[in-house]
Amino acid sequence: MRGVSDDGAATSVRRVRVGGWLLSSLCLLAVFLALTGSVTAAGTQELTENDSEAPAWESATKAQPEEIELTFTDNNTIDRGTIAADDFTVSAGNVSNISVESTDGGVTVVLLLEDRLDVNNVTVSLSGAIADTAGNELSTGNKTVTGMDTVVPDFRSFDLTRLNASTVEVRVAANEPLTGLNVAITGPVTDRLTMANFTAVDATNTTFRARYTAPDYGAYSFVWERAVDRYGNPRILSRMRQFRYEDSAPDVVFDGPATTTVDTPVNFSAAETVDEDGIEGYRWRIDGGTVLSGPSIQVAFAAAGRHDITLEVTDSEGHTAVVTRTIQVRQRADSPVTVMPVSASQANATVRGSGLVQQVRAENGSLVGTGAVRLERIGAVFPANRSVSLRFRAADSVPASFDGPSFGRFDIDHDGPANRVTFRFSVDRATLNGSGVAPGNVALYRNADGWTRLSTSVVSRLDDRVVYQASAPGLSQFAVGTAPASSGTEAAASTTDGTTAEAATGTGSSPEPSGETGTAVDQGSAPRADITVTNVTVTETAPSVGETVHINVTATNRGDADGTYPFNVRLNGSSVATHEISVPAGGTRTESYERNLTTEGELSVAGTPVANVSAKSGGSLLPASVAGLLSGLPNPLALWPGGIVGTILGGVVGVVVVVYSVLKALAIYLGY
Repeated sequence: MRGVSDDGAATSVRRVRVGGWLLSSLCLLAVFLALTGSVTAAGTQELTENDSEAPAWESATKAQPEEIELTFTDNNTIDRGTIAADDFTVSAGNVSNISVESTDGGVTVVLLLEDRLDVNNVTVSLSGAIADTAGNELSTGNKTVTGMDTVVPDFRSFDLTRLNASTVEVRVAANEPLTGLNVAITGPVTDRLTMANFTAVDATNTTFRARYTAPDYGAYSFVWERAVDRYGNPRILSRMRQFRYEDSAPDVVFDGPATTTVDTPVNFSAAETVDEDGIEGYRWRIDGGTVLSGPSIQVAFAAAGRHDITLEVTDSEGHTAVVTRTIQVRQRADSPVTVMPVSASQANATVRGSGLVQQVRAENGSLVGTGAVRLERIGAVFPANRSVSLRFRAADSVPASFDGPSFGRFDIDHDGPANRVTFRFSVDRATLNGSGVAPGNVALYRNADGWTRLSTSVVSRLDDRVVYQASAPGLSQFAVGTAPASSGTEAAASTTDGTTAEAATGTGSSPEPSGETGTAVDQGSAPRADITVTNVTVTETAPSVGETVHINVTATNRGDADGTYPFNVRLNGSSVATHEISVPAGGTRTESYERNLTTEGELSVAGTPVANVSAKSGGSLLPASVAGLLSGLPNPLALWPGGIVGTILGGVVGVVVVVYSVLKALAIYLGY
């Protein structure tokens, strides 16, 4: 028993000694931590009190097409509350918002611009004050950011000029310098022109020309597919011009100015055109409508913008050469016709009458319109030397007095007389298809002491619209309605002094007596094709950039003659392909096409949106809203002071971890 008691006593003594040792160690550790905390606090306070350096602006770089990233550093902590969007200005564009993110030793500020820029170098200036927690401020400075031009080049012109029977000059022009060009050639052979084939014709590198010699006889199509500016921004185009190489076609010499002003008479001549078989006739087409004949013409354009003059010269053997020239027409300061758009559905105009037919139309787009109908332009005779004010309005609804189906109306208020009025208006294809009305059964009605149906005819059938022409004795209120099917001949009755007088006047040449002069000719019961696209599908409804989709197009021909219907494939608003589908009379046909998707945006076929092409996914798995919120939170590690204070804190943490581990292990061993 005594031995056992002695062992127990020894154990108790040993435990007491160990407990005392542990208590002493803990006291020493508490004193050590208290001393270290005092040193750390004193060091931090000393650093803050001795900090006299303002934050430094280190860099400015492009982050995204509409984002600029700025980096600021400081030997202390930058006060994020002193940073605002108003503190920054840019030499091009505007800053709409900013985001601020703390980093180790500073902050990163991202400037969000309102839109993409068309300049490459942008200077960012600091106009406010950025301060650190010690109150030191950075209030001035600027940085230059490069590579900010992300706007694609825009189309200006694309012309073909025949040099001889087999050689054509290709001329392209854009709104800014180009470093890349692609023109595809299809026909008897397939070929391609690149920038290496073109030569700049001006010092600004915006206009280029190349010569191409056709190797075989036949018709060639030149399609300008791609333009790349000097900063690598690509533009996808689909501009087509045609050229025919025939063994004995005339060599056309097309003389005339490339630019003019509104209502200024200009002369165009092909009198020097020669052919070994002799020239049989000249045919001039103005903007696809007015047709004049003779070796030379005089034209006065009634509206500003780009106008096409197409010349067809035919020799005695029936071979025809075709040349198209684009004329840039600018508005004159003293123009007799002034159009002032108010909104998409309202516009005002002032006409100083000449006693002859004068055309009223907007410089760009339609005069007025709605989603269903548009008034493209009018032509009328106004009293000479008298100013007439016009007010145009378009609406989808029609007055209750109008009896019958309708698509919309046009109201034209005027304070002076007008006669021999011609209208060019259009109706949306989807609206026509939805109503079940055939394009040939649309008519314009005039309200003058009652509604009267006007002579109306189809001018052209586009992918998304059908364009019509009508004539009236004066101006008032008009409704776009339907004509009885049995009255189609009457609706297409002949008009007088229509498009020919509107678009141009000829001197030394005579208008041809055909339907293409702008005068509608009774077609009688001649068979016609009436083709519409009735369905469009794609194999992938949510495609990404880089994928290839299969497009299925179904078209129906409600007419009584076989026909071909052209349509465009558009991606992000730009035409990327043109196809044709042939449909027999009274039949329906479906064709499939492949298309590689090169950019994001809306994909539409024949005016119908079919899919939204998105960029390839990647990056954060968080939703964009959550990721944006988290990116605005401060980085906790950035709040830790650096230098000697950080070193001391790091050492303290290490000592605490080691001591705690040793004491814990010893306590377990001794049974505590």
